Amino acid sequence: MSPESHTLARVANGAIGALVGVYAFLDDLILGPVLIAMTVWVPWYLEFAVAAGALTVINIACCNWLQRSWDDWVRGYGAKLEKRLAKLRRSRLLKHPLGWITRDSTVLLTIAAGLIGAVIVVAVTRLAGSKPIGQRQILIASIAYSVGFAATYTGVGVAIENLVRII
Repeated sequence: MSPESHTLARVANGAIGALVGVYAFLDDLILGPVLIAMTVWVPWYLEFAVAAGALTVINIACCNWLQRSWDDWVRGYGAKLEKRLAKLRRSRLLKHPLGWITRDSTVLLTIAAGLIGAVIVVAVTRLAGSKPIGQRQILIASIAYSVGFAATYTGVGVAIENLVRII
């Protein structure tokens, strides 16, 4: 691999990582208002179905990218962090909470993803346990988060639309 293509690959990987981070942390601020506004023009059931399906695909893609890129990141930027985490994993204070996170429970992962977000839960689980998460768990967690997200913002849009009609 030539130095130019290696640099280009690193820049592309960094850009994708930035997009995944923006999606993981700012989806409520970016996509939520879009879904609320769309209820004015699109029937709620169609919006909900399309949003839930699209968000599931986006979540799966982001989680899979995170899983694939994790080892490269740990070898590079995360080497010092990984050493500290290895020590913390053995510490008395974090032994049990990290055990709960890394238990490999689909139910706990799904509940956490439904509340926080699939991408964030995958990242925290990888940080805590440093072993890959199964595709089935990623799929279920992505569906749980996407359906809840779509339902919340579609419901808010329908409520606002109905309030405007009443007034």
